[in-house]
Order: sequence, then structure tokens, then C-alpha cells
Amino acid sequence: MKIIRYLLETLVVLLLSCISGLFSSRIRKKFGMFLARLLYFALPQRVRIAEENLRNAFPDKDDAWIKATAKKVFENMGTVFAEFLAIPKLSDEEIKDYVRFENVELIKEKYNQGRGVLLLSGHYGNWELLAYSVSVYLNLPVLVIVKPLANYFLDKIINKYRTRRGNSVVSMYESAFKVVKTLKGGGIVALLADQSATKDKDIFVEFFGRKAATFDSPAHFALKYNVPIILGFARREDYYYKVRLVEIEHSDLTFNPEGKFVLTQRYVQLLENAIREQPELWLWTHRRWKHKPVD
Repeated sequence: MKIIRYLLETLVVLLLSCISGLFSSRIRKKFGMFLARLLYFALPQRVRIAEENLRNAFPDKDDAWIKATAKKVFENMGTVFAEFLAIPKLSDEEIKDYVRFENVELIKEKYNQGRGVLLLSGHYGNWELLAYSVSVYLNLPVLVIVKPLANYFLDKIINKYRTRRGNSVVSMYESAFKVVKTLKGGGIVALLADQSATKDKDIFVEFFGRKAATFDSPAHFALKYNVPIILGFARREDYYYKVRLVEIEHSDLTFNPEGKFVLTQRYVQLLENAIREQPELWLWTHRRWKHKPVD
């Protein structure tokens, strides 16, 4: 029964992919809005989680703002979904029209130093197009750390889309060896570290005034192997995205628990700043504060 459900889900996604690929970027955004309405009504539990998270993060906002922002969160999800599914039909020029970097040369500059590069972002704007576009702009392969889907048929197709332009993917559960090998070889690794981590293996840092279990792997790799971290978010501007890259400084830190904590907090603070500017662009449907710190 599970296999049948997985196959049906995969067929639906492939159909949506074919449809989305036929549209222009502006019409595709409207298609994404249509998908968003379906997701909003089909996932009431996720709507409740988003609203609860928004209330906790923005206690000064009234209920009307909370509900309106939660709906916009789903609009972003639907748009991201529609845009990502169109990747097989998008040319390099169309990708560059979608994702417009202010300073993409920063990645090339750090890459040319030969120490490897960590590209860090969050589930903000269109994170999928962001990772994909780096190889389009720079013609450099990127190792993308991903969370596997339970539906292995769909997971294979999604990863095929992600790697269409020369990138490669590795499961977050099996990534350590490949990440180290890539960085030691001077390569580029991209990852997201903004969802809830494990309460016993990772660290708790401040996020919207509350302690949140946070992956410390970016800080671990950066400090242990002296690798630069470049942070970027794809901010939506009508039908396209603007990206400004910044390097997260860590030359003042040492590879130890305190250094990893400070560097992780720096990333999370920059993430929070971006979310506060456009809260509807972040994936509030995840239970980010589900773990409590152990005293």
C-alpha cells in the first residue's frame, strides 16, 4: 500500500512538473499561488504550527497579522514548489533571470584560495534555486547536503533535478566523510542549518528570544578546517530573487565548544535578521522549538 501511495505521489509531482515547465516565470508564480491554496487547506496541522510559531516569535502582532502572514508563508511554499519543478525546462539564462546575485564573485574569490567553501542559507525564499544557480553562474560543482524524502521514488527525481547542472547531493545522515573530502579538496559544500537539530548532539542558541536546538556542523567544519563561510538568502522581488552574499567572520574563534557556539549564534542571528525583514519567506511550518535545553 505504501509503494502504491508513493508511486501516485510521484506521478502527481511529475505531472505538475510538466505543467509548470510550460509557463513563463510570471504565470508560474500564479500557478504557485494556486498550489499554495491547495497546500493551505490540505495541511491544517502545518497551518497551526506556522501560526503558533509566528505568535511566539512576534508577540506584539495581532491575530489578523498572524493569520495573514501564515497564508503568505504557504504562498511562498507553493511558489517555491512550482519554480523548482520547472527546473528541467529552464535554461541557464532563465535561471539567471530568476536568481540575481549582487556579488556572486565572492564565492569564486574564496574558492580560488583553495581552502574549500561552505555556502550557508536557510529555508528562506527559494533555497532550491539558490543552490542550483551557483553552478550556473560560476560553472563550479557544489555538494549539496539534503534531507532524504520518505518517498524514495520522489526523492530520486528531486535529486535528479538538483544535480541537473553538475551539482551533487549527499544525505545529511551520511554526509560527514564526503563533506570533509570535498572541503579538503578545495570544493564547495552547500547546506541549510535552520531546522530543529537533535537535543543531545547539537547546541542551543538564541532564536527569536528562545533557545533552539541548532546544528553546529557548519561551525564545526569551518573552524576545524579553516574554511570560509558565505551566507546568502534568496529574497523575493516580484517574480525573481535578489541575493547578497556575506562572509561570516570567524578568524577570531578557536575550534572548541565555545568557538562553535559563538559561530553558530552569529549565523542564527543573521538568519533572524533576514526573517524579521520578510517573515513570510521563511518556512514557519516546521516545529523549530520542539526540543527544550537540558539543565
